[in-house]
This record gives sequence, C-alpha cells and structure tokens, in this order.
Amino acid sequence: MDQVRIGRFIAEMRKKQNLTQRQFADILGISDKTVSKWECGNGMPELSFMQPVCNILQIDLNELFSGEKLTDADYKMKAEENMMALIREAEKGKKNIVGGRVLGCADHVKLSVSEAHKANTEFWSTIGSEFLGATALPSWGAFFPSEERLKILGELSGKRVLEIACGNGRSLEYVANLCAAELWGLDISASQIARSRSFLESQGMDARLVCSPMEDECGLPTEYFDLVYSVFGIGWTTDLDQTFRRIHTYLKKDGTFVFGWSHPIHKCVSVENGRLVFSNSYFNEEWYCADMSDKKIMLSNRMMSTYINALSNNGFLVEKLIEETDREKAHASDNDFGRKALMLPTVFVIKARKL
Repeated sequence: MDQVRIGRFIAEMRKKQNLTQRQFADILGISDKTVSKWECGNGMPELSFMQPVCNILQIDLNELFSGEKLTDADYKMKAEENMMALIREAEKGKKNIVGGRVLGCADHVKLSVSEAHKANTEFWSTIGSEFLGATALPSWGAFFPSEERLKILGELSGKRVLEIACGNGRSLEYVANLCAAELWGLDISASQIARSRSFLESQGMDARLVCSPMEDECGLPTEYFDLVYSVFGIGWTTDLDQTFRRIHTYLKKDGTFVFGWSHPIHKCVSVENGRLVFSNSYFNEEWYCADMSDKKIMLSNRMMSTYINALSNNGFLVEKLIEETDREKAHASDNDFGRKALMLPTVFVIKARKL
C-alpha cells in the first residue's frame, strides 16, 4: 500500500470534514501525533481504527486503501487489489516477542536443526547476553516473583544439580550458595561455557560444564541428579520431546525438574499506542528466523499445552504451574513491558517430578 498517498487522502478528507488533527484524534481517542504520522505517510491506522477512521471521514475501506475517492467503474478492480495488499501488510505486521523486545522483522521458516543450532550458538557466543539481557537466579524473569519468594527449587543441601543452558554461571552460583553438593551445567555455546567456568572459578566454586545442544546425547550421567533446572533456556530447543526425554534419564526417580520461559500469551500481545494488541496467533507454533542486531535467532512460539503434554508424554508429573506477576515491580516500572505485565503473565515456571 502507498502510505504517502493514503496519508494525503486522510488529510484531505479530514479537512473536508472541517476537523483539525487534534479534533480528529480526540474523536478516535488517540494522540494528534499519531494522526500526523499517518498524514505524513509514516504509518497506517491499526486495523481496529480503520473503520472508525472511515466513518468519520465519510469514506469506505476500499477508498481508504486506495487513497482516493472511487467511481463505480473502478471500485471492483481496486477492491481486489486492496484486499491482496491488506493481506500482505497483515503478514508483514506480525510481530514476535523475545523477552521484552518486539521483533519487527521475523520470517517463518522450515526448521533446519543444523541452521538453528548454528544461528543460536553464534548469537549466544557473541551478543546474546548483552542484547537480550541474562536472567539468572534468584530471578525467574522480569516482573515475575523471585525464587527467594517462591522457593520452588526446594531444599538443595547435599543435592546434585544440573542447569540446562547455564549461560554465565550466575544461577549455578546461586544454587551453590544453597549448599548444593555438585554443580553441573550444559550450554550450546562454548563461549558461554568459558564465561561460566571463569566466573565460578573466580568465586572459588567447581562445576562440571558440558558444551552441547540440550536435545543431543552429550555424555551426562543418567539416574544421577536430584534437580535439573533451566532459567529461560528450554525454549531454545529444536526438539522439546527429545529434550524432556533426556532430562528424564538424567534424574533419579522422584527427581525434580523446574524450568521457566516466556509465557506463550506474552508472545502474542504487543503494546501499541498504550493498548494491548494481539499481533500473533496463540496457536501459531511455526518456526521463525528474526534479526537481532547483526545476528539471527531461530525460535518457535510453543503453546502452554505443548509444554505440559511433552512433560506428561516423557514420564513427568506436573506438580506446579506458576504464571504470576510481581505487581509491585510492574507498578513501579515506567515502560510498556511493565504495564503489559499488569494485564497478563509474561513468564511461566513449571515444577515437575520424574515418575
């Protein structure tokens, strides 16, 4: 669609209604800056505003998309052109959300395990921690209750623990300070393993660290660990069933598995002009490739039922699902992410037991 042409048309029809930008914006319940952006060709009205805009300007949707008043002769032809353009715009407008970041450029792709491992390893070996931020215990995620409050890991004194996607080693330090007997970590990035090892050694702590994708056979001992946990790591797997199957083998009978990840509903909703807007389908679990600065990542937005069913299918009993917001922190924030967290969960944590 020609946004400049449409913007000029909106301005022309607004003036015919003897409305200023401020008056037009007030009727729609938006800012005059948003109207100015439309009229300058720097954006389009959201879908929810298109019909109200047309009603106020006394035009129809086909004329809005065409950027001109239409005669009966060219109406049908323009209608078909505009429908196809609207479909293309809707596809381009889909957003994916990682952490608190909205990814404006995300293309659906067919999963290639080797390409996903390569892209994600490169990302976490270079800019990952700085670009997305590194979540580590006692935090389970932004605006989510901390482990100090939840105590979902349980008593760790004398326990053997394994962290999946151990990153910079801060979470391993946390469980060590809770008197865990053995520290083990797994990560796809050799650079992250090196960072973790260096940090833990600087704290006088010893850990056995393994570099491997979490879904692959990597030589970790079986029937050995009391606790396996992951903080914002599990979602990066290319094979959820295989990952849970392997974790099940690592644990002793009645061992505990705890992991947290971005809540699926959080991935579907963005904040636009102060409103929560569905920008992606909850049911869409397709793989996508997205640009992160000068790197790429490959991910899939899985539904909550996908996680629950994969646990059940691979020998786990779900003991607790937590999807809360630390409202005090969210109220204290001054950004869209915090305001969003007051309305819906942005993080979930599941505690499961090996049967």
